[in-house]
Amino acid sequence: MIFFLLARLSVVAQDFSVIDSFFSEKVVIKQLAGAVTFVARENEVLHYRSYGFMDIEQAVPMDKNAIIPIASMTKLMTSISILILQEEGRLNIDEPVEKYLPQFSHLKVYVQPNTSETENITTKPTIRHLLNHTAGFVYGGASYVEAGFSNWNRPLPEFIDKITAIPLAFQPGTNYRYSYSHDILGYLIEKISGITLDRFMKERLFVPLGMNDTDFYVPKEKSDRQSDLYRYNGSLEKIDLLGRSVYNRLPVALSGGGGWSDSYGGVVSTVSDFYLLTNWLLNYNNLEHIDILNSNSLKMLTSNQIGKLFASSYNSYKYGFGVGVMEGSDGETKEIFWAGSPYNTYFWVNYDKKEIGILFTNTAPYRHLDMMNKFKEMVNEI
Repeated sequence: MIFFLLARLSVVAQDFSVIDSFFSEKVVIKQLAGAVTFVARENEVLHYRSYGFMDIEQAVPMDKNAIIPIASMTKLMTSISILILQEEGRLNIDEPVEKYLPQFSHLKVYVQPNTSETENITTKPTIRHLLNHTAGFVYGGASYVEAGFSNWNRPLPEFIDKITAIPLAFQPGTNYRYSYSHDILGYLIEKISGITLDRFMKERLFVPLGMNDTDFYVPKEKSDRQSDLYRYNGSLEKIDLLGRSVYNRLPVALSGGGGWSDSYGGVVSTVSDFYLLTNWLLNYNNLEHIDILNSNSLKMLTSNQIGKLFASSYNSYKYGFGVGVMEGSDGETKEIFWAGSPYNTYFWVNYDKKEIGILFTNTAPYRHLDMMNKFKEMVNEI
């Protein structure tokens, strides 16, 4: 059903000209290289357009099926993979990580931020803590920079050794901090499954859903759909190009969290592939693809998993596993969403409207032109 829908590119007629005008204008004034926008409601594709260029210099138009790094949106796929292993009885997310990775048995915790004083851990971090970013790990910080995490290109076991030697930022379960947790989970998947992260995701998630253009690199035979990547800093500068792209080879260290630097190490995908994943999340109570993950696990994935902790005080969202969660007054999930840095890939799944929105661009920096929020606002007004 979904393949047939995408193959026909059947788009229900509605006026999305405000979206067309916004992205077309940003291309014309050379603030944006290229983008793909997508909206579906009630399993009908309402809007699916491309703008600008995959390669400005060679005047190659943006392909609606362009392959682009999705960075931290990889976290959703890693979370699903962990829950697959739990359903098979190969792990329990409420058990300490040290049961599976012994390097976690010697963790310390900083007493105060930006100090060297440490204390013993009071609660051993569990896999659940990693899934919901409450384990005590963070992004950034001098110790992490010194360890080389911003440009990591060494085997994952070395990453685990280094990150567990650095004290945690807080006692597990007491705070939420977006972090390298999913990179740890990526290695855990490899250890427990006995196969590499890319192979596990392909066999257990991508192939069953028909996500044929999603992987941790772009193979040569698909290079005609690989977008060049740009950064805007007063003008558009090409920062990754076909032929010399880091995305043309499998990374040394596969990143379950979405990337070490400029998203390298995480997954690349297409809008049409990502729609297959989000449509499954929207319709998880249906019987289709129940063999990947049952509805109870998917409901856990898409519901608040941090209790009263704040993922963001700015717009008061909560966090599930790999996704932000917007709750209604009844505490039920109304919407899930997440984004990828630095290329402003973004999606949401609204359960009330039965709506999916997806934005892929090839232009950094993250939050450039506020286009993720503007895209969502424009869709809400249609």
